Amino acid sequence: MSNSNKVQVGYNIRNVFITFIVVVFVVLYFYFIKFDGNITGFFRIGSILPLSPFLTPENTLIYQGEIGYDGQQFLSLALDPFLQNPETINSLDHPIYRYRRILYPLVSYILGFGNRTLIPYIMVGINAVSIIVIVAITNLYFKSDQVSKFQSLFTLCIPGIWMVLSLGTADLFSSVFLIASFYCYRYEKYKLTALFISLGCLTRETLLIVWFALFLTSLIQKRFKQINYLLYGLIPPILWTVYITFLDLPGKVRVKDNFGFPFMGIINKFIKILTSGINGSNLFEAYMFIILLLSFAAIFVIYLKQRKLNLLMQIGNGFYSVMFVFSSITILGYYLDYSRVFMDVYFLLLLSVNYTKIPYKTILFSASGIGSLAFLVLHS
Repeated sequence: MSNSNKVQVGYNIRNVFITFIVVVFVVLYFYFIKFDGNITGFFRIGSILPLSPFLTPENTLIYQGEIGYDGQQFLSLALDPFLQNPETINSLDHPIYRYRRILYPLVSYILGFGNRTLIPYIMVGINAVSIIVIVAITNLYFKSDQVSKFQSLFTLCIPGIWMVLSLGTADLFSSVFLIASFYCYRYEKYKLTALFISLGCLTRETLLIVWFALFLTSLIQKRFKQINYLLYGLIPPILWTVYITFLDLPGKVRVKDNFGFPFMGIINKFIKILTSGINGSNLFEAYMFIILLLSFAAIFVIYLKQRKLNLLMQIGNGFYSVMFVFSSITILGYYLDYSRVFMDVYFLLLLSVNYTKIPYKTILFSASGIGSLAFLVLHS
C-alpha cells in the first residue's frame, strides 16, 4: 500500500471513529435524558391512534393529545411485519401506504429474531449505524478527488439525520442505499448500483426519484449496461407493490394531501412565516426552510462549475426540485416534515464535488450544523 493510500485509510478511519463517538453520545443523550430510559420514546407515539397490540400503555412513552409520527407506524410494522395480528392493521393510519415501506421494519424484525422486546432497540441501532455507514461510503466516494478529507463529516451537520434518529423513521436507512448507489454508479459497479437503489425503493418508495436520476444519467452518459441492470432492479419493488394489492389492505397512498398546485405550498409557507410573528419557533422554521432552499440552489451552482462530475447530483436535484415545487403545506408546514422528506437533497449536496473558490458546501453545512445543534438542545 502506497503512502497516499495509507493516509487516505487513516483519514477514513478517523472520520468513522469521530462519527461513532458523536452518534453514540447523541443516542445516549436521547435515551437517558430526552426519553428517560424508555426506548419507545424514539418513535414519537401519540395517544390518538390505536397502540400496537404488542405494546402496553404502561411501558410505552405516549405523547398525549398527539396523533404520533411515522416512527410509530414503522414500529407497529416491525413488531408484526407479516400482519399476523389483525389489530396491527388497526394501529396503522394508512396500512396500504405504510406496508409499501417494508424493508426497514422487516430487517429490524429479522435482526431482532422476532423478539419484540429487542426490536425497538434494533431499529434505533439501524438508524445509528446508518449514519456511520453514510460517512464511510462518502469517504470512499471522494477517494479520487482532491478535496478535504473531512468532507464526509458534513453528514453530522444535516439536521434531518438527528430528526430521523429521534423519530425512528426509515429515512436514514434509505439514504444509505442512495449514497451506496451513487458511489457504485460513479465507480461503474453496475450490478451493485441497481441492487442498492432497488433496496432503497423497498425502504421508501420516494427513492424512485433517485432511480429515475440514475436512469437518465446513464442514458445521457451512454451507460447502456447500467440501464439494463436498473430495469432489473425495478422488479422487486414492482412485485412487492403487486403483492400488496392482493392483500386488499385499507387506506390509500396519500398523494393528494401532500401535493398540489406548483409553488402554492412554498408561497403558503412564506405567508405563514411572515404572519406568525417574531418568536423562537418561527425564526427556527424560517432558518431551516431557507437553508433547504439554498441547498437546492447550491447543488445547481456547483454543477455549473463542474458539470461532468456532478451530472447525477444535478439530475437528482432537478427531480427533487419538482417534488418540492409541487409539495403542499402538509409537507412544508413543519420543519420536522420537510427536513426529513427532503433530507436527501443535503446528501446530493454532500456528494457534489466542489472545486470553486467559494466554499458553498462548507458555508451551508456550517449553517445547517447550527440548526442541528438547536434541534438537539431544544426539541422535546
